[in-house]
Amino acid sequence: MIEDIKVLLFLMMAAVVSAIIRFKSLTGVFIDAALGFLMGYSFYLLLGFWIEDGATRSGFCGIIILCSRPLYDWLNIFIQEKLSDFLERKIK
Repeated sequence: MIEDIKVLLFLMMAAVVSAIIRFKSLTGVFIDAALGFLMGYSFYLLLGFWIEDGATRSGFCGIIILCSRPLYDWLNIFIQEKLSDFLERKIK
């Protein structure tokens, strides 16, 4: 129980710090912190299937949190451009 709380606090702190570094406006900080936390926590739960050590999973999630905005932007561009073209070709 205590380990889970420590992990959640680590992920929240990493998300807030990375958001503060990137954005100057308060809205951008909140949006980026929420995005980073959700991506980090989702990745933490996903890694639970393969990696047992909590410290290793937390480290990987810290990296994901720091890269959350570029990953999110890349995924949006991929979905809008490449996936749309692929589905159009598949339908024809």
